[in-house]
Amino acid sequence: MLDFALQGKVRLGDNINGKPGAMYWVGDAELMVKSSASEEKRKESYSGNRNTSATMHTGTEVSFTLKLRYALSKNLALGLYGNVNIIAAGSATGETLPLGLVAGDQVQLEGTGISALAIQDSAGTPVPLVLDTNYKEEDLAGGIIEILDPGSLTQPFTADYDYGASVDVAMFTQKPPVRYMSLVGTNAVDGATDQMRWDFYRAKFNPVATLDLISDKMVEISLDGTLLIDSNNEADSALGGYGRLRQIGATS
Repeated sequence: MLDFALQGKVRLGDNINGKPGAMYWVGDAELMVKSSASEEKRKESYSGNRNTSATMHTGTEVSFTLKLRYALSKNLALGLYGNVNIIAAGSATGETLPLGLVAGDQVQLEGTGISALAIQDSAGTPVPLVLDTNYKEEDLAGGIIEILDPGSLTQPFTADYDYGASVDVAMFTQKPPVRYMSLVGTNAVDGATDQMRWDFYRAKFNPVATLDLISDKMVEISLDGTLLIDSNNEADSALGGYGRLRQIGATS
């Protein structure tokens, strides 16, 4: 392979004793790897010029930046150190709304994707609230209602409804994630079909620094991290401790 510019798919999975477990494609993404070396320097003391007379390598650091363009729950969980929970559709009965609601107050229900909503007061014999008189359905997908006129109805109000399925990410509940990361890329220069596979054994992700939630531009999830040494592979010169590049089909 001569001139090259790769395009391809980045996949992530658990590292199981130095090998990748089940992996998933992160979607449209950009990946950049950077490396640096640290060293101790000694300057001689006899010439008057303090020239560098010796250096000693003290370490190598490899870092990466992964820009994710798909808001998959697993992608978001990486940057938010989150736990992914699959929520099945179901129903809620007697969910208590906040006390002291007045006209104009908006209430966020626990569920999302709301249907079959019914709200009642807490009198001895509950009185139902009337849609578009006492309250309105502001945003049922987001689980938001608005109080129009609570009148003399007894609070707190309670809600019965059906809710839809969702995937939740509980933020900052996990340790920094470490993943096996691979890129299978095809050379895009001059229509070449050369391919490479890059394997990075232990990619440790930092939390997302900035995430634009409301924007007039398409959003990327930019994640930085460090490639850690893998003790399972470092003793094997054919694998290396950090990762391996394979030029597919090449013979020299």
